Amino acid sequence: MNTFKQFLAESEEKDDVKKLISKLPKSHQKLLNGFKFKFTNKHTLPKDSEHVGVIYQDKITVASPWNYSRSFVVLHEIGHLIFEYKMTKELKKEWSELVKKYKKDLPKNDALNQNNEEIFAMVYACCYAKHAVETFNHPEWIKFVKNKVPK
Repeated sequence: MNTFKQFLAESEEKDDVKKLISKLPKSHQKLLNGFKFKFTNKHTLPKDSEHVGVIYQDKITVASPWNYSRSFVVLHEIGHLIFEYKMTKELKKEWSELVKKYKKDLPKNDALNQNNEEIFAMVYACCYAKHAVETFNHPEWIKFVKNKVPK
């Protein structure tokens, strides 16, 4: 049985997600139709100490990570959907070339060892988050996401 406190927290989370999503391009918002968001109070996902967000079927589950805001993790997960459904083969190839070209310019960080899709999701989140993660906030990558990804 849910408590009144849980009800208020869930209502507030739904409102926050709606506000966040409303700032995205319209076609990106449409991709999210039918998805539900679930938030956990752990630093990582339950039974998965390696991840802070996941998309499974029609649910996007987000932990309460130490290093990132929840809104950033939500945007990161949306970035995976954008990569899968909005990026053409040509755009993915162009993205891959940009990653190779500018990865060396950024601070050395284990996160930069991620694959192209993971880096794209991080950069996508940087584009729309209130506070970007500096590691992935490269101007050329941001320009690509904002100008090349179909809206």
